[in-house]
Amino acid sequence: MAGNQPRTGPRPRHSRAKIALAAIALADAEGIGAVSIRAVAAKIGAGAASLYRYVQSHEELTGLMVEQISAEYELESLAGSAAQQLLGLATQGLQIMRRHPWVPALAMGKPPMGPNALAYLERGLAALEGSGLEAGAKLHCLAMLNAITAAFALNEQSEQQPQDPAALFAQLETGRYPHLSAALGQAARPVDLQYAFENAIMNYLRGAGVIPD
Repeated sequence: MAGNQPRTGPRPRHSRAKIALAAIALADAEGIGAVSIRAVAAKIGAGAASLYRYVQSHEELTGLMVEQISAEYELESLAGSAAQQLLGLATQGLQIMRRHPWVPALAMGKPPMGPNALAYLERGLAALEGSGLEAGAKLHCLAMLNAITAAFALNEQSEQQPQDPAALFAQLETGRYPHLSAALGQAARPVDLQYAFENAIMNYLRGAGVIPD
């Protein structure tokens, strides 16, 4: 039978998963700007032209990367009410984005539709099963959770960047920003980031109707 005939031609030397893992390692070490098909090819010891057999573009490559890190969610560990499960999902997402600082910017774009990303959506929809929300509202809720988490992670990253306080103080001394000056003067204690994140997620879920009034 034709289905039992051995395949002809050389066996593939690489896999899309191997390529994604190499690209992730490169992005983790040097930032997403360092990721290109040529750079990833060099990392796995291949020619750039040969990688086009596996990925057709930089966009497809970054999609593979996001799909690969989506496997880091521990979906079976989620429990409790719909809000508690979604908070757990968002918290895991924030932890993933902290491990891979390049993820938040990509998370704002078109999501991949591989098995790991679909498993994330399936688990989120399962948590919303008894919420009373319509199907479109459920999908929007999951998209907003992802957006809030990514924005929070990006804000964390920006606060960790070195800043020039002299330039800011020079602007504040003009007297044109009294509210900002007062707020900065009162912000002596560091913000509890975990509390702030959880509060933002729960407030959104309350407004979305997931948490009953």
